[in-house]
Amino acid sequence: MRIAQLAPLIESVPPHGYGGTELVVSHLTEELVKMGHEVTLFATADSRTEATLIAAAESGVRAAGIPVHRWSCYELNNILALMKMQSQFDVIHNHLGFYALPFLESAECAVVTTNHNPIMEYCKDIYLDYAHQPFVSISDAYQRFNCGDRLNYVARVYNGIDVNAFRAVENPRQDYVLFIGRICDAKGTKEAIKIAKAVGKRLIIAGKIDPADQDYFDEHIKDLIDGESIKYIGEVNFAQKLELYQHALAVIYPIKFEEPFGLVMAEAMATGTPTVALDRGSVREVLSDRQTAVIGNSVDELIDRFSEIHELDRNACMNRAKVLFDKEKMAYEYVKVYHQLIELQAEEAELDPNLNLIKSPELVNPR
Repeated sequence: MRIAQLAPLIESVPPHGYGGTELVVSHLTEELVKMGHEVTLFATADSRTEATLIAAAESGVRAAGIPVHRWSCYELNNILALMKMQSQFDVIHNHLGFYALPFLESAECAVVTTNHNPIMEYCKDIYLDYAHQPFVSISDAYQRFNCGDRLNYVARVYNGIDVNAFRAVENPRQDYVLFIGRICDAKGTKEAIKIAKAVGKRLIIAGKIDPADQDYFDEHIKDLIDGESIKYIGEVNFAQKLELYQHALAVIYPIKFEEPFGLVMAEAMATGTPTVALDRGSVREVLSDRQTAVIGNSVDELIDRFSEIHELDRNACMNRAKVLFDKEKMAYEYVKVYHQLIELQAEEAELDPNLNLIKSPELVNPR
């Protein structure tokens, strides 16, 4: 198949630091190339890929310091570059969200959009205007909380990680817990500190602070960091992240919104590290309470049950990550979706050459 992958330009593919969507796009792209498909990646010029790379920005616009109000211009150029080449593809896979939907309406080939982020009120009408286009969710929970009865979800495909790159260590775990991810209220950074203090464990915080979250950090987090019991180390690369996972007693994940997927949970499991998490969004899909995690409905419950982490089987964590969230499985599931959409388009073309795939009735969910 000739496949186009349309990636965001906020980070490179894969990202140098934090960047969940870009990491997933990277894993998918490279696996598709390994499978023998002809893949074109629309991303930043400093992306690393075996696919054909078409660049609309020199580097990730966030790291480059480009003002946020200009980001949409770069994304638009990315979409325009894709549409100029659309005749070269059998399927276009959009990871850019609502920006691309109006353009995909007139695409000459099969199209599909994976929704990686929650559908917010400010862009909801755009999604609903193009609700007939094929969408993929990254969890069942995502569909429940994001117009599941109104968008044409044709599949659920879990995000994949490079499970083989993660591994457990035989050495004893160190006496700390880990918070890793964006520092913000939605991710529950302040709650992670509360949990760590209540259970008497050191907390290492690793992640970026977006400009929009700087006030939150300054008001709620900064004064709690003492460099010893509560330590903030900033963004980390893969090697640093792996070591943090491997030696942590547990990952603290007190999420405060309906999490679409949560790569942190899958990555932690792949290293045999349990997670202590609030029950929001996809948490119970990714984790298994009392087997790979402690899942609770409140911070107080997580504190009360924290000692259960010592009873969890680290091999169960690694096995769950391998079975459900390996990047090869993700690529295989997407290829099935691509074939179904291409076949449907061919069938409709036989009935009426003027019909476009995305104007067809809803597809049957192939799960």
